[in-house]
Amino acid sequence: MKRQLNRILRIRELIEDLSRIDFEGKAAEVRHLELSAERQRPLALDMRAAALRILTAKEPVEREAWLMEIADAEIFGWKEAKLEALAETRRPIVDGAREELLDRRRDRLQVEILHTDAVREDEKCQIHREQNRTDDWFQSQSERRDRKLD
Repeated sequence: MKRQLNRILRIRELIEDLSRIDFEGKAAEVRHLELSAERQRPLALDMRAAALRILTAKEPVEREAWLMEIADAEIFGWKEAKLEALAETRRPIVDGAREELLDRRRDRLQVEILHTDAVREDEKCQIHREQNRTDDWFQSQSERRDRKLD
């Protein structure tokens, strides 16, 4: 039984490792999307600031340059919104992967407890057997002495 529990424990450990890897991958993907969205915000602000500088410059306004800066700012803003929305849709997937990881960890811990209990029980049985052998040996020694005396 101990050997079977050891196999089951190893399988549970492997399944837990796979769940952890899956969870970490999904969490990293969401984190990457969030970081990408955060990088778009300063770019959009820089583009808007550049467009404002063009408008407030004392030189004649180049309408095309101003429009391009505003368009770039809008594109970065749009990318930020899309990446945030994409990250938001992936969060439930990450939460599901986290729940699966926790379930796998609980399963492994339960099997580990069973395995530990089985090992302890085997050790107790072994100690009991050894004690019985020792008692039998002393009993046989006592009987030999008694026979020699008779």
